[in-house]
Amino acid sequence: MSSQFQTIAALVVVALAVTWLVARAVRKRRQPGCGGDCGCPSRELKR
Repeated sequence: MSSQFQTIAALVVVALAVTWLVARAVRKRRQPGCGGDCGCPSRELKR
């Protein structure tokens, strides 16, 4: 493999990782809290 190909492949991997992290952060910001099936007794606390 050429060094140019390795550089491009590494940049693509980093770009995908950054995109995934940003998407997670945006999704988490829209739905604050535990976000799902975490075992939180939220229904019991609302009573």
